[in-house]
Amino acid sequence: MKQIFSVILLFLSIAFFMACEGDDTAVPVGEDWITVDTKVYFIDSLTVNASTFKFDSIAVSNTSRLLVGTYTDAVFGKTTAKSYMQLAYPFSSIDDDAVYDSIALILKYDNYFYNDTTQTQTINVFNILDDIKSDDDYFYNTTNFDVSETTIGSKTFQAYPIKEDSLHITISDVFGKELYQRIQDNEITTSDDFLNLYKGILVKPDENNTSVLGFATSSFLRLYYSVDDEVEVEDSETIEFSLNSTNSFHNISSDYSGTYFDTLESEETQLLSTDTGDNSFMQSGTGLATRIDIPYVERINDIAGNGSILNANLKLSIKQNSSTENLPIRDSLSVFLIDRKGDVYSTLTNAVGETVYGILEEIDEEFKTLTYSIPATYFLNLKLEAAYSDNLYLAIYGQGFNQSVDRYIFNGEGSPSSDLKLKLELTYAIYED
Repeated sequence: MKQIFSVILLFLSIAFFMACEGDDTAVPVGEDWITVDTKVYFIDSLTVNASTFKFDSIAVSNTSRLLVGTYTDAVFGKTTAKSYMQLAYPFSSIDDDAVYDSIALILKYDNYFYNDTTQTQTINVFNILDDIKSDDDYFYNTTNFDVSETTIGSKTFQAYPIKEDSLHITISDVFGKELYQRIQDNEITTSDDFLNLYKGILVKPDENNTSVLGFATSSFLRLYYSVDDEVEVEDSETIEFSLNSTNSFHNISSDYSGTYFDTLESEETQLLSTDTGDNSFMQSGTGLATRIDIPYVERINDIAGNGSILNANLKLSIKQNSSTENLPIRDSLSVFLIDRKGDVYSTLTNAVGETVYGILEEIDEEFKTLTYSIPATYFLNLKLEAAYSDNLYLAIYGQGFNQSVDRYIFNGEGSPSSDLKLKLELTYAIYED
């Protein structure tokens, strides 16, 4: 049964100051100025509820990075990323006396990786059998196309995504010679000719891999051949098939068997933090997100007098020891306004429409604590409007949410430590007559 917490009286943990009566000078509070007839309160006892939900899908079109890999996590299950790549025809020709050499897929590292790269990784390449196209101009992390059962390339390797600039995967000579011959025989002379015969390639990880790697969309397929010149010296030539970034994307999936998340059937399904060890969760790429609700914010109007929110910040901390060298977190979080069904209204902004983020501002090396601060003033003011009071929430998601697989475990509202618990810190002003 869904547990609802009763509201805590606002003044249980109030720290306040009041200007002296009869003094006309204003007192600065942040960016605001108050007069002598104003009382200002610091409040950190409003009820804040956290839960975990899952977006049905995430748009992954036109990202600058393509993800390939898999890893297993004790909390999040098994995460797998594979990339569909459409190749662009370079409008090249091949001399009649040229000789085929080889063909290779060159995947250019973009410095992103997640989890353990010290173990041996394997990547396989397949032919795509369907036309890569979308009905609504978007590809999603759940989008799939049929591919051949037989690989056209495979590589087992040690990944060095920072030290090395690219990964070289040898492609089958059967595939390469056929492509070479079709170009040499002028069977392929246009992009349509090429795409009718070569829909694209799927780059897929072996299921036993231990990391997810990021590759740039500047990766390409390179065909090598040789031409004899007049002095009978062979010159090596190449044709490069770049990626059509518009029709290249990654599919990211998760096996949640045995985890908290195997019951998340739709965006409307919530996992309360009180039912998940007083934690909420987020993982980029897969759709897992933390939902924040402040259910009794309207009770702030019970304070006598004409009042307003001067400033509000949501404090969200990382569960201790859940961020490691292999499973790092970033210094900022994306925040969205969503409704009860999980549909997104917009990114979180301030009062003048500027997008705001959750910023990692407190790092305690001794106790291994990490805390984000999320500006929530505009959100609370919206919640106080009748139109949004019961149907407006915050969704916490990672930076690069559609081109990474970063995972986060947050402390909930029931943490016994006041430094780690989820809470709202609010500055409220009462204007007396």
